[in-house]
Amino acid sequence: MDIGMMKKIGLGICVALLGAGAAFGGLLNDEPGELTLSGRGWIPGDGDFDLFEDGYGVSLSYREWFHFPWAVGVSVGVAHWEVDDGSDAYKYPMLTGYEGDALLIPLGVSLYFSMIDWDNWNLNLKTGVEYLFVDSNVSVFNNEENVKARQDVDIGNAILWNVGAEYEYMIAENAYIAGELGYQVDVMRADTDYAGRSARDTSFRGFYLGIGVKFLF
Repeated sequence: MDIGMMKKIGLGICVALLGAGAAFGGLLNDEPGELTLSGRGWIPGDGDFDLFEDGYGVSLSYREWFHFPWAVGVSVGVAHWEVDDGSDAYKYPMLTGYEGDALLIPLGVSLYFSMIDWDNWNLNLKTGVEYLFVDSNVSVFNNEENVKARQDVDIGNAILWNVGAEYEYMIAENAYIAGELGYQVDVMRADTDYAGRSARDTSFRGFYLGIGVKFLF
């Protein structure tokens, strides 16, 4: 099965779960389900060891409080990460002139804990894992004597673990403004090669910020 087909299958499963939650709500108990659409920005965190300079995207998640103060959720997203042209991510002096970007599709599951559940605002902690599909448009210039050419970099898929906190403020009976702050680390870094030759695995660790809207169903 090729990467494109795996992306379609994984994305289809996650969207189906999100859609079922939004359509029926309260799948695990009588409490309403929560659907959140948010924009996200990433700040990669490894200095010149990191390939990327920044990233941005959107995330759609569905959550239910199965046994308050605990909840579980699923999510799907899409993101664009831009290469840092000053990077030395692969630690090989013959590779210079890093360029390009990567399209990322994360599929995740998360566990939540409600720290504060006030009349019109909430504070939640979360942790979860994501499987990250990667579509690379990255290239490097290979300065080896017998090459002297720009070569494409192939980046495989990855698995991430994240921890974070969310603040939610009620703006209507069934709607909240939601902000989040978190950090993600690599559980499985992405296998990487250029022109068929292995390179140092690519990392997607770093801080992220998000803001969006949550709806109750």
